[in-house]
Amino acid sequence: MEIGFERWSIIVKAIRTLFELLEGIMVKLPPSELARFHPEALFPPTAELRQAIAIVGDRDPDFRNIEAAVGPLAVRHWPLGFASLVRIIIGQQLSSQAAQAIFQRLVLQDELTPEALQATPDERLKQVGLSRAKIATCQQLATAIAAGQLDLEQLRSLSDAAVIEHLTQIKGIGPWTAEVYLLFCLNRLSSFPAADLALQTGYQLLKQQTSRPTRKELLAATETLHPYRGAVAHLLWHYYRHRVRK
Repeated sequence: MEIGFERWSIIVKAIRTLFELLEGIMVKLPPSELARFHPEALFPPTAELRQAIAIVGDRDPDFRNIEAAVGPLAVRHWPLGFASLVRIIIGQQLSSQAAQAIFQRLVLQDELTPEALQATPDERLKQVGLSRAKIATCQQLATAIAAGQLDLEQLRSLSDAAVIEHLTQIKGIGPWTAEVYLLFCLNRLSSFPAADLALQTGYQLLKQQTSRPTRKELLAATETLHPYRGAVAHLLWHYYRHRVRK
């Protein structure tokens, strides 16, 4: 059954209203509830992201075909702060599903704040599935924030390079973690976590290549799409979710 343009407009408006209500609810939730609710939620693209997507599609038409092939784009958008950064650390070299399962167990234990994590025994953190290395990283991050050595709110005003420099001072936080934080939490559409395996695989599938590109190769292949490669990342993750994970 075909749906007319006016009816589609009503449906889209209703969906947007629902997302606005959900975002309003999340703002009122305490940190642990917000962290539990938010990480796997997918949202419609913002107007800024849509504009970037249009530019990317003009420069490389293959990206214009993604939504036609796998459906309307939906993206992750996480709040600034400690909980989101912990979720990204947990996701290092893990599937999204595995990382989310560990994160859910973690936030069910206590409110996820730097102070609460500092007070949590290592054994309890191991029981939720955190590795020894990730426990150390999260604890160092919590200590730096609690001591005032790292101000996550201040990152809003810094350049991408400065944000990466600040975050990677914490042992166990590398460029990928910082770049994902830039994209998901600071909405920096210039950020492109090219070391991400899902992005590399998504690009391989999109371009019908015989091998998965390396980080260096993916950066070179998308150079003409800078500074809109954050839009490229969102599109490739969307393509990967539908082509590989389903």
